[in-house]
Order: sequence, then structure tokens, then C-alpha cells
Amino acid sequence: MKRTIIKLSFILGLGISLFGCKKNFVDESKPYNVLNPDIFPETMDQVDYFLNSPYANIHSVELFGFSGLGRFFYNIDHTGDVAWLGTSEWNDLQMLRVNSGNSYAGAQWRGLYRGVQQARTFIDQIVPNFKKKKGSSLSAADTLALRYKLGEAYYLRAWHYYFLMNLYAQEVVVKANGDNTKPGVILFTSDIKIGDRTDEMRPRSTVKQCWDYVIADLKNAMANLTEPSTGVKKTWAGAGKGRIDYYAAEALLGRALMYEERWSEARDAFVDIVQNSGKSLMNFQDYNNMWNGNPQYANNENNNTEALHQITIVRSGDNAMAGPSTASAVSLIFTPFYDNGTPGGATPGYGNMYIHDRNLGRFGFPQQYYPVMKGLGTPGRTVEASYVDSCRHMKTLKRYGTDPDPRLWVCAYQPWVDTVMNSNAKVAILPYGAGAETEYQLNAPQAANTIKHGWTLRKFNLYDVQASQNPRMHGADFYFTRLPEIYLNLAECYWKLSGNNTDANALDYINRVHRRAWDQTGVDYNTVAAGTKITKAQLHPNSTDASFQDQLALNALYYETWAETFGEAKWWFNVRRWGLGPNEAKVYEKSRAGAITWNSEDQYALPILQTEIDRNVNCVQNKGY
Repeated sequence: MKRTIIKLSFILGLGISLFGCKKNFVDESKPYNVLNPDIFPETMDQVDYFLNSPYANIHSVELFGFSGLGRFFYNIDHTGDVAWLGTSEWNDLQMLRVNSGNSYAGAQWRGLYRGVQQARTFIDQIVPNFKKKKGSSLSAADTLALRYKLGEAYYLRAWHYYFLMNLYAQEVVVKANGDNTKPGVILFTSDIKIGDRTDEMRPRSTVKQCWDYVIADLKNAMANLTEPSTGVKKTWAGAGKGRIDYYAAEALLGRALMYEERWSEARDAFVDIVQNSGKSLMNFQDYNNMWNGNPQYANNENNNTEALHQITIVRSGDNAMAGPSTASAVSLIFTPFYDNGTPGGATPGYGNMYIHDRNLGRFGFPQQYYPVMKGLGTPGRTVEASYVDSCRHMKTLKRYGTDPDPRLWVCAYQPWVDTVMNSNAKVAILPYGAGAETEYQLNAPQAANTIKHGWTLRKFNLYDVQASQNPRMHGADFYFTRLPEIYLNLAECYWKLSGNNTDANALDYINRVHRRAWDQTGVDYNTVAAGTKITKAQLHPNSTDASFQDQLALNALYYETWAETFGEAKWWFNVRRWGLGPNEAKVYEKSRAGAITWNSEDQYALPILQTEIDRNVNCVQNKGY
């Protein structure tokens, strides 16, 4: 689903090349930061420059261009553990002890609001100004094209607010679609005067007001992505296939409705997608190969049958961690360690983060089944072949009663079992280095309470380690909404509406996702939730509280949502909505940065960055900060 129209162009810097010294390009009678509609835009191509901006912002440096995964989401949801301990802000995120000066948490606020501003500019200025300028000369084809572009912009504004709400709102759920007057986020509505600093200093709207605003934007998106004379819902093909279409907007609408517990409306949205979007689950092999930007599997990205919102990341010569780029540098943080013929191996990136060990047990891997080493204490130490053979059987045989969830190896590279390309040769992934307590890397036995498996995160990571695969300019696409997530959302709606753990519709959609993972029949769940273990997750992961039970071992919906979307920067949103914060702190218990503790419900909401509080006297801080 390549979106070839998207270019990372910051059009203000292109003014001279676009217009040269055209008369009145600079209108000194107007503020420097207000567009002159008499001059710009003049063509549909120039309109596109402004729509490209909120699309491109999704993979800006603060978000999914660099910092969004390894420096942010993978910390707060403990997808990863930190190999690098030299940055206190990073460590604080791992331990859920964030303060208002934490720039890693604050970067999301800055990046997301830039996207809000870009989409708002397109909605409130670019399209109306262009229509007014062209008047009756605007063709029917361009009128329809503008309508669709406006629909995309409404979605993109809602998408950025959706992330802002899940990260910074004091609370996120509006019980039974009633009211929630707790602080949400700042809504930069159309009445705000651009450039008027006093008017821009708005207070935070309530949680209810914010979700209603997001829902209204998504309904506007769907209306504009519908052909007005025929009622046909817009989808894209060919070069435009990666653009936001009607069903992507409907999917996010359904999710927003779930936050207000409008279960019937959300169900109807998800049913429409399932029945009419034309999407279908990919087979397991294609699903496994769609994450790493490998040209060998480019068809899995270009013709992805289950992606509803996919953003194209194109490998380029630009350093994506330094500024605008069509590429992404997210993998720079968690690049694999591989066998280059020297003890300990090498990594082409920073090697700062690996998969948190407790995630292995959650997928059903034996938590204490550490590599059996031979020659430990010598430069030539390696692993016993019997251990590797045993793990390969777990990965490939898919014995439901005994083996881990196959999605573990979709989400992670296992040392010695998995390989990457180094030049023209396949070489083994090694246990993670850069400080993680693996016996191989430290070349010495480790105590039971410190030893680590040291697996590498796989989604969006490098598939080879050649020079051309510079992790600063990687090309793995992101999938923000996929059909299996819609199945699970729909299952939740049926479950909530019926109040029945054996609801046939809920189980049907949960099991569609579950069966794809195992690639076999006879593995269906027969209850959504139970008082005993029903999933692959370990029931008692906490080492100090023997009575603690992981909710993901007891709830098939929770577990399948976690396993299916692991490493995609989505789990924290479910943790918030389902109130699983204390559960997660007990499961992960500690990281290399320190103990993971849950002391207050206030920990769900990140602090508003202190610089924002200082600039805006009307913006209140979240509780607990």
C-alpha cells in the first residue's frame, strides 16, 4: 500500500523556487505567519503540499521517524528493556516514574500537536481559500478530489488527537456515554485566531468534549470520503492505495466510540468494515514477512490485504533521526547483535533495547529455559546444539499443547535460532549485548535473579545488516490499523453488549485471529474470560507475590490483542482503557533501570511538558505531577 504521493516537503522553505519574485508574494500588510489566499495555493499540486504535511508528520522525528518506539512506547508498555542505562529520562519511562521535565515524554506532545496544526490549516484555510479563489472555474473532478482530501485531513487531525488523548488526558473512558469532566487535551478549534498568542492559550477541554470532537472529525471524514451523488465509499488503488479511505476513518470512529462505551454504534461500524471493506487476513507466512521492509517481500507491503491505515516508509539517503525524511530511524535503537566472527558479535545501530524477558513467558516460552552454554569463559563460547534444536522445534512444529505462541517469532529474533543477512551470508542473531546480563555476552554464569535471554525485537527492525541497511534510513512500513484488530474490537463490542463470556459472535472473531496465528484448526477458545488459565500467558509471573494472576492468562480478548499487536505501539492504549496498569507493573516487575511500581491511577496520564505549562497559563497539569 505505497503512498507515492507523500513527500516530506516543508513548503514554506520552497517559496522562492515556487514563485520566484512574483509580485505581492510577501504581503507586508499581513502577519508573516498568515497565508495570503490571493497568492497561495494556485494549483491542486500546491494543495497537496499541505495535505502531505500531516501525513508526513506521522513519521517525524518525535513520532514514528525515530523516537516513538524505542525511546517512548516500548518503555511505557515494556515491549522492551533498556540495555543502555546512561539516560535518566529513558530509565524513568521504564519505571513509570515520569516527571514534567521528561523530554522523551514531552516530545510526543510537540510532535502530535504539530500534526493537529497541519491538518487544521488544511481544513480551515487551504481548502476554503482554494475554492474561493477558483470559484466557478473549479472543475467537477477537482471539486470531488478536494472533497476526498478534506476527508483525509479530518481523519489525520482525529488520529493525532486520538494519540494525544491516550497519552495525556487525565482519564480516557466516558462511562456509558455520560460525562467525564476531567481534563482531556487542548482543542485548537476553528475559532482560535492564528497568530494571536493570547487567544491560543486555551484551557484543556474535558474528556467528554475531546472524544466528541474526535468523533465529529471522523464522521466528517467519512462524509467527505463518500461520493455525494452515488453514495460510494471511497477506497484507493494503485499509487494512491496508501491514502486514508472511508474504512480507515470508520475503523478509528469505532475505536473512539468504544471510549464512550457506545458499544452498539461501535459494533455497527466494525461490522460494516468486515462486510464491505474488501479486507481479508493474510496467511501466516505473509503476515510474518510484512514487518521489515525486505524487498523480497515487497508484495506483502504493496498489496497488504489486511491493512486499513498503513504509512509508507521508503528507504532513502536521508538521516531520519536528524530531520525530515521518507525513511525511519526507529530501528536504530534496537538493532540486532549478529555473529560477525568475533566474540560478542556486532550491531549496526545503537543496540540500546531488547525485548523484555517477561514477554517471552507471556507468549508461552518457558521463562527459565535459558541457553545452555559450552566453553563459557573462553573466547569461543557458544550454545549447545541440543538447545537450538529444541527451540527450532518450538518455533516450527506449532504443537498447541506444549509450544509457545508462534507470534513470538513474528515479534522477536531468537538468538542462534534466527538469522539476518550480513552481506551475502546468513548469520546467527546473538544474545543482546551492550550490558544486558546474558551469559554469552558477559562470558560468565549469571545469577538466577539477573540472567537475561536477550532476544531482539523484530517488528520494524533490520532484515539484514549490510551497509545499504543503515538503520538511520530504514524502510519498513507501519500499520496503524489492521483487520485482525477490527475483529478483536468487534469481539469486545459483542462481549460487552451480551455480558456473556460464551457469546458466539465474540468468540468467533477472537478465534479468527487465534487460528491465523496457529495456522490450524482445533485451537479455538470456548470462553472469553475465565477464573483459570486459558491462554499461553504465564499465570503467576511475579516472583514475590505468588497469589498474583496475570489477567492476560485469564482473558482471551486481552491476550489476543496483546499478542497480535505486540511491538506496534498500541498496547498502552488498551492498558489505559481496560485499567490494566497495576497488572502490567506486577507482570514486568522490574527492568534493568529498576523496579516497576504502580502507586496511583494518576500514572496512566503522562505529565504535560513543563514548558507548555509555563507558556500557557490556562493549561492545568495532570494530577500527581
